[in-house]
Parts: sequence; structure tokens; C-alpha cells
Amino acid sequence: MIASMDLNASPLPEDDEEIYERHIEHYSVPEEHVESAVEISRREREERRKKLKRDRPDDHPVHVSQPQVLDHFYQNRNPKFYDKSRLPPGWLDCPSAGQEIGCIIPSKVPLGESYNDCIPPGKRYSFKQVIHQQRVLGRKLGLVIDLTNTSRYYQTTDLKKEGIKHVKIQCRGRDAVPDNMSVNTFVYEVSQFLLRQKSKKYILVHCTHGHNRTGYMIVHYLMRSQSMSVSQAIKFFSEARPPGIYKPDYIDALYTFYHERRPEMVICPPTPEWKRSSDLDLNGEAVPDDDDDGSPIALPIGQVTLLCVIEVIRIVSS
Repeated sequence: MIASMDLNASPLPEDDEEIYERHIEHYSVPEEHVESAVEISRREREERRKKLKRDRPDDHPVHVSQPQVLDHFYQNRNPKFYDKSRLPPGWLDCPSAGQEIGCIIPSKVPLGESYNDCIPPGKRYSFKQVIHQQRVLGRKLGLVIDLTNTSRYYQTTDLKKEGIKHVKIQCRGRDAVPDNMSVNTFVYEVSQFLLRQKSKKYILVHCTHGHNRTGYMIVHYLMRSQSMSVSQAIKFFSEARPPGIYKPDYIDALYTFYHERRPEMVICPPTPEWKRSSDLDLNGEAVPDDDDDGSPIALPIGQVTLLCVIEVIRIVSS
């Protein structure tokens, strides 16, 4: 018997076609996932971590940025690196000392040995260098008068070893000239030292750079110990410590104090290049010395170091 076949009927589906159709019927397109800000941040951080590990296969921790307080702990790794940010602005290129004025030597502040990692060897100026340089010139120091507004720049140990007296007259350098009491103390200390000495010794006077506060005090001493005008005293100092006093308010205050009229020919010298190139404000004026903050005397360098260590421990523990 021959079975009849309907040529117009659709063929029966095979097994694999049925499975495929059922799969299509129940498949739905997954919803697109939108990353949150937190997920993006985590993903980017993970990508950076993997990249750093590729760049540094030794698996040592990589410090991308160190807090400023840690800077001096890493300076010795590179002997050619000197962190000048710890120095007073302009100090490095400021001439060390001027010529003697009687028995007085105007000077910038000597910096203690703790600053050596900030200063190239040829530019270091501590009291060890000061004492040696003055001895070479045939001068023996007997007194140091410190006019800065801080005590962080050096310890007086080297001075005590040499039998050199140290007098601190704390003077603000910002927005004000040294007050009358400070001036009187300065003149008294210089006069008494010269009166009592048996052999000739010298007095080193310093502020931060050895120009404005130092010059102001020395001019006052010259005016009270010798017969000369304010203009002569200012010129005397400027020749010994060029360019002399370069703050106009200091010069004006000297003429006012001694009731002298300032001659038109007396012109305040411009800010020295070593100070001008160091730090200028938006008006092109020299930024005030960094110890002239008007606050109480700053912490000694030993206490500053202790605070740095405490800060390191805090950062590592966090």
C-alpha cells in the first residue's frame, strides 16, 4: 500500500530546532548596568593599583605623594637634593656678613647644623663657620645679639663653648620697626660690653638677613655714641653692609625719631636681587621675613622635630 503525501504541508521540525525555538522564546535581553560613583571610584583605584604593580614589579609600596611634614626624612636618600623651603626666603644668596662698624659686625642669621641637609656645602653658614671666618680676619667674637622673632634657627651650644655671650632681643620685622625699649636694650648691651672688655672683642649683630632690623639698631647706636646726622649714620651702615636698610618705613622712622628732616637726596635702595628673586608678593614687593609672624617665639628645632615624628606616627597608623 502506498501512502499518500501532502506536498503542501510543512515538514515536521527536527529535535534541535525545537530546542532552539524554546530557547529563543524564553530569552530576554539583560538590562544595561549603570555604574554608581562609588563603583567607578573603586574600579579606577583598582586599575591604578594594577598599573603601579606592572610598573613596579618588586611589589614594594609606592608613595605617590608624601605629606610635607615627611620631606626631611627622605632628603638623605639623594645627596644632591636640598630642601630650600625650610630656609628663610632669600637667605641662601644673601651675603653672610658686612664690614665691621667699630666693633660691630652686621650679619645674616647663622643656621644650625640641623639645616645642613637644606644647604649646599659651599653656602653653609653656622656659628662654626662664623667663628672660623672671624678668626681668619683676626677678630675674636665676644657677644652675639639676636634680633630675630624666633628661636628655631640655631642652638647657642657652640657659643657657650667659645665663651661668647648671647643676648636675645626679640624684634618683629613685619608692619613695625623695633620698639624703643628694644632699641634702648640694644644700645645698653653694646655699650656695656665695650666698656667692660679688657681685650678687643667683636659683636656680631643679626636679624634674618642682617639689613633692616640690624641696620636700624646700629644706626641708633651710632647716633647715640657719635656726633653724626641720621643721613651720615644710614650711609655709614649701607657702606659696611650694602645696600643697607631697604625698607622705607625704617628709614622714615629714624628721621622722625631724631627730629630730622629727610633730605630729598636720600633715596631708599631697591630690594636686593637675592631677596627679590626669592619671594615677591603680587605687587612685586619683598615678602616679609618668615619669622616675622608677630606670634610668640617659635618652638626650638628639637621640639619641631619631635612634632614631626609624632605626625609621622599618626599618618602611618591611620
